[in-house]
Amino acid sequence: MTLHLILAEAELELVPGPAHSGSDVPVLDAYFHRRLLDVLPDGQRRGRPDIVHQALSLCQGSRLNRAGKLRAYVHTRDDMVIEVEASTRVPPNQVEFLMVVGRLLDGREVKGYQVRSMTFRSLVDQIGVPLVAMSPDGEDVPLASVMGEHEDLAVVVGAFPCGDYRGPVYELADVTVSLGRELLTVPAVTSEVLCAASKAVEPGPSADAAGLH
Repeated sequence: MTLHLILAEAELELVPGPAHSGSDVPVLDAYFHRRLLDVLPDGQRRGRPDIVHQALSLCQGSRLNRAGKLRAYVHTRDDMVIEVEASTRVPPNQVEFLMVVGRLLDGREVKGYQVRSMTFRSLVDQIGVPLVAMSPDGEDVPLASVMGEHEDLAVVVGAFPCGDYRGPVYELADVTVSLGRELLTVPAVTSEVLCAASKAVEPGPSADAAGLH
């Protein structure tokens, strides 16, 4: 099985407007740009590149990725999609990661990364496999069982600090899966998804029982 993991609606963007050119850190960050976020619309949700950094680091360092069974995508709030090559090592230092993302979003090339303007719907259409959305309000079914019925599967994890998906995630998903009533961090959910994918070779219930058709 190949897992296409989408970190969706990620709060990853350049510092808006004139502040971009005058900032030492080009990507909007809640620590470095606290005052700016206070006056920006939706400021309580924006400026969280740390979420992507942590989740993407887990993806790239996973056994699944080393086995060539993982494709990682970051879909941002501004409908930019960043794809990371399997062999690419995410910088362990967050500031260095912000500099890499800043160059990407500024239209410059960075080895191991590709970026393009693309809606979530277009990305899902391009991947072209069954889609699972992770949500606290989803179905209580074993994720590994859902994965075990498919050679290829896409799983969406919301890469934002609060609220819910705003785009057509639920509309496009074949099934929505919950990991339980307790709210988990995005990196924790990502870790659970990677572990479930690694176990997907084990026998599980049929696709009908899991809610996929």
